[in-house]
Amino acid sequence: MGGQERFNVSHYKAEIRPFLSEYKSSIIAYASGVVGTLLWILSAIFGQTIIAGLAVAAYVLPLLAFYLAYGPFGIEVGLTPMTTGDGGKVPDKVAESRGEVILRDGECEIQGAIAISEKLDSFDIQFHAPDDVIVELQDIPCAEHTYDPESGTLSASSVTVRRFSIVLFVYLVGEVDGTTHEFPLKIKDAKNNWTIKSVDIITR
Repeated sequence: MGGQERFNVSHYKAEIRPFLSEYKSSIIAYASGVVGTLLWILSAIFGQTIIAGLAVAAYVLPLLAFYLAYGPFGIEVGLTPMTTGDGGKVPDKVAESRGEVILRDGECEIQGAIAISEKLDSFDIQFHAPDDVIVELQDIPCAEHTYDPESGTLSASSVTVRRFSIVLFVYLVGEVDGTTHEFPLKIKDAKNNWTIKSVDIITR
């Protein structure tokens, strides 16, 4: 799910500052520093190359694991699919926990929360799905935002609002045929073609 995305220099520049800021403030970075330092001391005492190698690994591997687990950095997106219950719309927590959006009768509403890092001055967030489904942004969240419905991209060139909510409507193209289909919905950093979040759209 999500697929391998293109990495480029512009993405690296946009990522490195917020990533390092987040990592340095984490308990993982603290533990990595302590373990790495102890291993360096031991390698100096015993003169063992293998201990020095372990010291390097103690610094590098947690850094890589942190990025893979929590990246990309700078833009955070949370999506909650809605379903019908108790006389109105309620969060579909089961689907959310599975990373799914269930289209009932060919449609579904998704409520989202977006947070923009203080390290970023601008953003281009794209709501991307295959031609089999249509994804529409209900309203432009803030006055400083612009939205291109053709590409499904929400943008801001001078960010002042760091947290805001969105509502997406997802529709199946064509008639519901009673069979189960699965399509990816990707929330992407359009500047760098990097997937921030990916969920599965499922028709039933």
